[in-house]
Amino acid sequence: MLEDKIRLEMSDWLYNSGLVGLYNILKESEDDVLAKEHYIEFSLLSLNDFEEKYFNYFINKYKKSLSWYKITSYEDLIEHYEENDFKDFDEDSLKRLNDYIKDTVKYYLKSNSYKAAYDLIDSDMDILSLEKKLSIIKIKKNESIEDIIPQVKDIFEILKLVIDYCKSENGRKYLAGKNVIYTIIRNAWDGICFLNPQTKEKDMYIDYKNYFVNPVEEYTSLDKSKLKYNCFVCNREMKDFKNDLSFLKETGFDVSRKSSHVWDFNNDVAICSICKLVYSCVPAGIAYVFNKGLYINDNSSMRNAIRINNKVKDEILKEHEIKSSLTYRALVNSIQEQFNDKVKYELADIQVVRFEDEKYRFNILSRKSLQVINDSRNDLNKLIKCGFKEVNTYFNIYDLVIDSLLNNQNLFILIHKLLVYKLSIPKNCKFNTSHVVRMLNINFRFLKGVGYMEKLEKYIIREGNESGRSLKKNYRDKKAENKLNGIAYRLLNALKTNNKDMFMDTILNCYLYVQKEVPAIFLSAMRDDSAFKTIGYAFVTGLIEGKEDKNMEGINNEK
Repeated sequence: MLEDKIRLEMSDWLYNSGLVGLYNILKESEDDVLAKEHYIEFSLLSLNDFEEKYFNYFINKYKKSLSWYKITSYEDLIEHYEENDFKDFDEDSLKRLNDYIKDTVKYYLKSNSYKAAYDLIDSDMDILSLEKKLSIIKIKKNESIEDIIPQVKDIFEILKLVIDYCKSENGRKYLAGKNVIYTIIRNAWDGICFLNPQTKEKDMYIDYKNYFVNPVEEYTSLDKSKLKYNCFVCNREMKDFKNDLSFLKETGFDVSRKSSHVWDFNNDVAICSICKLVYSCVPAGIAYVFNKGLYINDNSSMRNAIRINNKVKDEILKEHEIKSSLTYRALVNSIQEQFNDKVKYELADIQVVRFEDEKYRFNILSRKSLQVINDSRNDLNKLIKCGFKEVNTYFNIYDLVIDSLLNNQNLFILIHKLLVYKLSIPKNCKFNTSHVVRMLNINFRFLKGVGYMEKLEKYIIREGNESGRSLKKNYRDKKAENKLNGIAYRLLNALKTNNKDMFMDTILNCYLYVQKEVPAIFLSAMRDDSAFKTIGYAFVTGLIEGKEDKNMEGINNEK
């Protein structure tokens, strides 16, 4: 009997991400799809032309990150220069044009994925012949920029033909479609359909329809009473084990080669055609940028899952804001929005799934972790542009702090490393000591959240820091500021090894030297290890304050 409506219930994180993706695709194409408490529901008629809706969603959502857009977006500049009669076309404009021709147009038009799309576009224009006519323009000796304007105009005429070709209905459909296959879709699944190198169908739209959509329509018309097997995911009846999970990246396995993965070497891991369609929509549920992905498995309700993950995706795809730390920023902004809207989670924990280096990584965000991240939003925002260079790699401090919080780790190791680098190689440090104080504030909230330092208040950080700055001034007054680096190293060694005796011996000698009374804050440092490290690192931070350099340009100096 033919089904009119299809209802899909929430399950594990991967299936849920597929449900979010399926909902997004149908919603984008203005189909009638409902998100209820723990399921989505849509009409079978919504699967008409679903292959078109599928690709259109990715092209529209990730448009500005596609090579197709890099080619076609230059049209605005061409119109600008032509409307102004090339009056503002200068050497920088020429350099930009040459880079565009060499690194964008010629590079992509000759790529294998683009060549595979040309037959599908079915145009009379020979795009590869146009590509060969494009060449960079050089200003010869004794020539001015005005002398090469005629060449620029000729190149522009060729470029306009190329751009028109790419912007045509089929040009967008197939060229941009090829882009999303290899930059977005392939992150979630591979090896089948249009991602199977041996596929016989060249048109990826038809291939997707034949592989994912048609089987669902056939399945809904079957008499289920004659089916003797059950789907591994949704428990629906199915007729065979033909559909396995081997196409899912870092999740499925080849049942013909890895039979040892299942009980008694007999595979029972198979899915129905409907679940196969859902899993094909995983790339539309997970937010991707630069081969990294982020999904928040908020399974308290389907609506929450859709809302928070679409917020993450919107944050990631904001124009001009794609940076290395953006996936974490998107996560934090989404968490803060949930708090601002007073959304109460039914479950104590939220699962955060990250896709990095072709692998999935999992973290659990407890209520306390969520609270720490939300309460630390001002401190976190000040760390976004901060980082340091280690060997030949640049690390973003915001990323490292959030990563530690996601893994329920305190920040003492990171704070120690930053202070050592600030002393030894300040030129590689794009942060100042005020940012370390902010990290201490975040760490204090984290430690309180997991049950440490309950009887202490955050003022210990301020007092510890002010004590360090005061001692620095005393040494400067005695013209002994050159001694502070050695003192800071000894204090850091004591903190790293948790040696309170060594730390206090050094402190007492320092205050004896300047003939000042030891601040009472150090009595609190003796209470427990967390208080010792917090006050100690705050003190060292004040002691070395001012070791800034030219790399701090653009980073606010906060007091």
